[in-house]
Amino acid sequence: MYRPELFEICNGNHVMLVCEDENARLDAASHFINKGFGLNQLCIYASVHAFDNDSVLSASNLKSKISNCESQINSGNLQIIDFKPYYESAGESNLSPFEFLKEKLESILGDNDLDTRQNKIMVFADAACCLTQSKEFDQSIALENWWQHTHDEWVDNNQKITIICPHPADILRRELEVKWDIADAHDILVILSSHLLKNSNSTVRSDTNLRILIAESEPDIMILYSEYLSALGHNVSVITDGNRCLSLFNRRDFDLVILDTHSLGNLTTPEVVKEIVRIEPHQKILLTGTNPPGQILRDIDSLGLNKNQVLQKPFHLYTLFNVISQILSN
Repeated sequence: MYRPELFEICNGNHVMLVCEDENARLDAASHFINKGFGLNQLCIYASVHAFDNDSVLSASNLKSKISNCESQINSGNLQIIDFKPYYESAGESNLSPFEFLKEKLESILGDNDLDTRQNKIMVFADAACCLTQSKEFDQSIALENWWQHTHDEWVDNNQKITIICPHPADILRRELEVKWDIADAHDILVILSSHLLKNSNSTVRSDTNLRILIAESEPDIMILYSEYLSALGHNVSVITDGNRCLSLFNRRDFDLVILDTHSLGNLTTPEVVKEIVRIEPHQKILLTGTNPPGQILRDIDSLGLNKNQVLQKPFHLYTLFNVISQILSN
């Protein structure tokens, strides 16, 4: 079972969802689809394995996890797409089938005869995941860049389409450069295992499961944050852009926000901090950067932060842990 905020974090974004195995992918797909029904979204399961009955990821296995599945299909609330031809085409660097899918989704949103459930669409799509599994990394990155460009267009046009792209954790642990090239082509990176609800036998106490939002563009630090903090049982969301950081911050509560002081896209770090403090004056914030803490604080300019809320790069894991603990205890 996943934490309730997992859907909220992903809603409206192009998401890289790092999954441990195919069972986790299937569970995640059913989770998002069931949640989407609850918010009157059109849900689309676009899987390379949709009609492979021997696969864990088959449509038949998915249907067993979907509430009132047949009635949802019959009423048009759930569509299942055989993504194998799309995957094969992307492997040959031909994305024209995806262009046709884009046109179809936009047509659905533009159909005034449809009811309100068609105003939002959620697509769980695994073609890029299968390219990563096949180690066709260049093609996977190219496809995810296409999705991101397309999603940016949808956002600009106020078209509410969520794209969730699972990727295999085991391969990406061995291909870190690929992992962050793929992550850069998304609004947000989510490690699925960090959003699992812990049972009573868990070695991680529930009161230490922090909700942490991170805006960071440096690959090595992103790896440190996502792998280390998620392994501690924390609910970690990593993004690279200041605007998207604020968008996500506006939609849910976080125990801690970690901000890099160098590059957050169109917004500067002081602008992001100022807006966060305006929204939530008591928000816990940690700043990181290569400059000395005093200079970073001068750059932020009297927004109520102190030197204990600044961590100079590079830093050790135990230092990160200690600083987070100190900030949250104050």
